[in-house]
Amino acid sequence: MRNLIAFLVTFCCLSAQANYAEFFGSHPSTSGIGNQANTNIYDPANNYYVPALMAFSDTITFATSAGSVSTDFEPISNITIKNSTNSTTTEVGNASTDYDSFFGATVHATLPLGYKGAGPISVSVFTPLGKVIETNSGDAALPEYVMYRSRYRRTLIHLNYAHKLTDQFAFSLGTHVGFQAGANASTNLSLNGTGFGSSGGAKSEVKPALAGIFSTIYREKNWSAYFTFQQEMKSNLEAKAGGQINDPTAALFQITIESMIYYDPHILRFGSSFEIGNFTFLGSLEYQLWENYKTPVIRVKDRGGVVKPSDDYEKLKLRNIPVLKVGSILSITDRFSLLGGLSYKPTPIEGNFVGAGNSIDSNSLILTGGARLGMRIFGKDVDLSGGIQYHKLEEVNVVKTSNQENGNSGSKIGAPGYKVGGSVIAASGGLRIKF
Repeated sequence: MRNLIAFLVTFCCLSAQANYAEFFGSHPSTSGIGNQANTNIYDPANNYYVPALMAFSDTITFATSAGSVSTDFEPISNITIKNSTNSTTTEVGNASTDYDSFFGATVHATLPLGYKGAGPISVSVFTPLGKVIETNSGDAALPEYVMYRSRYRRTLIHLNYAHKLTDQFAFSLGTHVGFQAGANASTNLSLNGTGFGSSGGAKSEVKPALAGIFSTIYREKNWSAYFTFQQEMKSNLEAKAGGQINDPTAALFQITIESMIYYDPHILRFGSSFEIGNFTFLGSLEYQLWENYKTPVIRVKDRGGVVKPSDDYEKLKLRNIPVLKVGSILSITDRFSLLGGLSYKPTPIEGNFVGAGNSIDSNSLILTGGARLGMRIFGKDVDLSGGIQYHKLEEVNVVKTSNQENGNSGSKIGAPGYKVGGSVIAASGGLRIKF
């Protein structure tokens, strides 16, 4: 039975997380200015933030990058890790906040259609290096930084068509593509002493999930303003398992395993840029709608048999959040630029984490920087760029309330308390080619 459950949980976890660009930028040329568009019509990395901008590009452009992310969260030690809600004993110990480093890559391309004035197709791909998807639902009871454990460790594709209506105005339509998976399994288990062995069967599927993208932009020589709407993408996964004992025949378990292992919120993005001398100033405001978010915890439901379903003591309070981003580009020469940016991202999770449950997050201040070096190689314009980010999470001191999650006397999981906070560092390097 244990191997069967592991199979189902594995397939439940074969789904996508919120994308890398949301956290760390689509390319060093955008991450260095606070994770927003740089409004360069020949930079296909802008396809993530304002795909309508690419309508003004009349040539093939290509960009790629590789990056790494490492976390350094506050240690959580000497807390209650077991009580009567998850064990037959009470135990004090530590919760792991040492998450694996992430290594990822991005690829962007803009391809003008053959018909004059038709507009280009742009594609952006974000993926873990050497993997398609990397997931971890985390511990169901212990403190987990649910926005960082594995949300950005997934493959994502953005595909957009952009069309220029006038020399100043353009729009785009497109989609972002994720993946979902499910499984169904059944077993017949034979006890020792029977004359035949156990048997079973399983089936699974992985399929794409689509969500819409719309953007529009108005641009003049020295300034521009744009709007982008990105539809939410979520997956309520369901895997069913059943089994029975042969000789004598007896029901063993009938369960459903559910999880929302990823969630991309609705995003309304407003942005602008303007140039003054050697400076380009950029700003954007995103409004993200998080009311449909669920943590990636695996939930087990009993459909008949001897399995007890998961308890659901944690009741998350969610809020929609504004995310402010500002940045600047200093063009020292035509070929060399310095990038800088600042962003503030509130947590969508309301509350102080003192009650039942330990899904944790906090507001973050994001400092960004980078550089761009241009050159000519074989008659083509090539840009090399690098970016670095420092995310500082606001410290929150958690002091758990009395009694266990089920109301019995004793200590909650996480008691007496712990500190939420820490930092995240992301670094990336990449190139861009204009053909």
